[in-house]
Amino acid sequence: MANITDSLTKTRPVLFVRKLQFILLLITLIIVTLILAAPHMGQARVDLSPNGLYAVGNISPETIVSSREIIYVDIEKTEAERAKAYQSGSFVFERDYDILTDKIHSGIEEDFENLKEIAGFNHSQQPVKLIKEKNPRWRNRSNSDLDILITYPQKNHLKDLVHQSVNLLFSTNCVIKENLPDIKSVMQFGGIIINKSTNENPSILDGNHIFERTALYQNNAINAKLTKLIENKLKNIDAKILSIIQKLSFSYIYSYPACVFSKDATENEKISQKEKIAPIKAKITTNETIVRKGGLITPEIRTKLKALNLYATRANISSIFSILIVQITLVAIVLIFLKKYANKKLIDVSSNLIIFSLIWFVLLYTFIAAKIYFNPEKNYDSVYYFAIFIPTGMICLLIGFIFDELIAVVIGFYLTFFIFLLSKSNPTTFMIAFTTSVISSTYGPRIKKRIDFLKAGAFVTLAMIFLSASGYLIDSKTYWVDFSSGSFLADLYNSNVFSIFSMCVLMGFAGATVAQFLLPIYEYIFNIPTRFKLQELADTGHPLLQQLLTKAPSTYTHTFMVSALSERAAQNLGLDWLLTRVGVYYHDIGKIPNAGFFAENQHLIPKKENIDKNNPGLAAKIIIDHVIDGLEMAKKARLPREIIDFIPEHHGTSTMAFFYHRALASFSPKYRKKIKKSDFMYPGPKPQRKETAIVMIADSVEAASRSLDEITPQSLEDLIQKIINIKLAENQLDESGLTIGDLAIIKSSFKEILLSSLHQRPKYPSTEETKKLEESQNVPNGKKKAGEVKQAIPEPIVAKKKTASKKKPSIAKKK
Repeated sequence: MANITDSLTKTRPVLFVRKLQFILLLITLIIVTLILAAPHMGQARVDLSPNGLYAVGNISPETIVSSREIIYVDIEKTEAERAKAYQSGSFVFERDYDILTDKIHSGIEEDFENLKEIAGFNHSQQPVKLIKEKNPRWRNRSNSDLDILITYPQKNHLKDLVHQSVNLLFSTNCVIKENLPDIKSVMQFGGIIINKSTNENPSILDGNHIFERTALYQNNAINAKLTKLIENKLKNIDAKILSIIQKLSFSYIYSYPACVFSKDATENEKISQKEKIAPIKAKITTNETIVRKGGLITPEIRTKLKALNLYATRANISSIFSILIVQITLVAIVLIFLKKYANKKLIDVSSNLIIFSLIWFVLLYTFIAAKIYFNPEKNYDSVYYFAIFIPTGMICLLIGFIFDELIAVVIGFYLTFFIFLLSKSNPTTFMIAFTTSVISSTYGPRIKKRIDFLKAGAFVTLAMIFLSASGYLIDSKTYWVDFSSGSFLADLYNSNVFSIFSMCVLMGFAGATVAQFLLPIYEYIFNIPTRFKLQELADTGHPLLQQLLTKAPSTYTHTFMVSALSERAAQNLGLDWLLTRVGVYYHDIGKIPNAGFFAENQHLIPKKENIDKNNPGLAAKIIIDHVIDGLEMAKKARLPREIIDFIPEHHGTSTMAFFYHRALASFSPKYRKKIKKSDFMYPGPKPQRKETAIVMIADSVEAASRSLDEITPQSLEDLIQKIINIKLAENQLDESGLTIGDLAIIKSSFKEILLSSLHQRPKYPSTEETKKLEESQNVPNGKKKAGEVKQAIPEPIVAKKKTASKKKPSIAKKK
């Protein structure tokens, strides 16, 4: 396992990490697209042969559920509607206006000319009989009507009235000669009248205005309607004259019917109406049960099964392509955000594997949960919301704890949309997933104790309960039972509100518990420096720290002083102070093998074999080796990479000025050219983060502070600024991200710690001096002067007594 961890946590080139990210991202896109596109991938065909298992009237041998939403054309309903449209299509007639002008109008003119001729002369025959012979169209008129016509003085006016009446009847009605094929349909749906010999557009007439000519006399309703029409047109006319005009008009219309039924035009019109009916579409929803096992196959069910065979078996390429576009868009948003705000967070293999493994876990878990949740037999969606069962909160809690809340929020954003799309775009599910992700992402970095995981579970639970309750209000779901049993407790137990709230509590705390189970696994495999891991490493009982204490005690003391400086600066800058503390603890473990060589340990661990510091080249190599030795020891002890980084970065690529100067001074100008400055430089790299840069400055400041002759605020400030200027001059802080403002805070933090640690203590008297004073008290008559006594007492004690004596009156006064 150590080899696996070393391989996973090994520092890799940036290009290698980017390629790995691309591969992991591609795998994620494929997984998500396949999961979301699964309903569009097709479904097994159903045997719909006439004598098959699913023929109409048979019993279904199994339950058939649609795996996707299908919108299909209902052929039977479409044909039924088109048949109605065909039947309701208007009949087409041709009305010839030439008949009106050439025959009817001519007949009226001819008949009234005959009337005027007979009325103006005396004949041997009776005028009435003569008119009937001259005007055959008037034969059926009564003698009394003809007498009135003969004696009517204004015959031209009468003729004009007949013209008006005929024109009105002709233009508002369609009178045909032959029998209609379907007179009832004509009466119901009316007809289209094509006006021949005119420029008029076709007109549409109600069925009551299209009739056979015999209806003029045989259909009382039509007769009365037409009579009323004439009466409304010709007002202020004598009733007898009006009656005669009506009868004459009927006779001309009857004699010359002008409408002809057009069979071909009628058929074309009916077909046109039929084709105007758009296909009637029906919908099968995702997970809709088409037929249950043991159910009867009805014509409607068979129609749906046909649609299932026709559409569900086809891979819907457009749907899959649209899903892929959505995924690419979401991933692009995530990448842009991470590049801007967390560019240095995911530049190693282990971090990317942690993130993507957690994402894959949620994806596969969600896919399995969806199969169970959207089971039509269980009908879970009538009570619960899908997001309650998905541990987005747990994943974001882990990511927030291991990394930071920005990365956790972004991952939660991506997973939320995945869950939203998989839940058939349910808005409450979206809100639950997104809210729990944000809460967990925000709370994750604030976890300090194991119990905090359960607190996070409580917050997630409350959020799910609140949003589920609001979702019930929006969706108008039933909180209580449909039928009361009479017992409140029984009804509460069986109610929807109890079920969903109980599930919220269960899943909320289950996620927090599983997070605690997964965390040690990830800590061990990827050697993650979590807060709990750092607290373990901060234990001074760690074998490496014990070796440092026993073999290099002054280095041990130096380490804890540097830790105090660095930790305070990290706290004031809002950085990871615990990581800084632990990093300092192990930053000089490489000195253990050659502890006596280093200046701080020589007086404690004197060795004859100590290297002569007059050999600057060899001395520099030994000092540089303490970095290399420290890296090997840290890797062997399986320290996290973030802790190991403190070992080389706290020296960066700085030059060992003392030995480099001595090397230059030891040789003549001729041989100085052979001295390489790189031999006196630490291997680096330069500090890559603020925490290691702080330690670099603190390490030098702590060592240099021991050489100060006087400890004052100004001397410390000058020393710290000098060290910072040296690091800036060597460009050691360029890659750390520290700003001028950060350096000012670091300087004040160091100054605060050094003043409290290096203050001068009072010189306490020896035991011998105290005994002499005690003996002087036994000298007979040896009373000393008060001034002498005061001089024998150490100055600090005198000052303390004076202070106490001054305070006594004030205390008594207060009492």
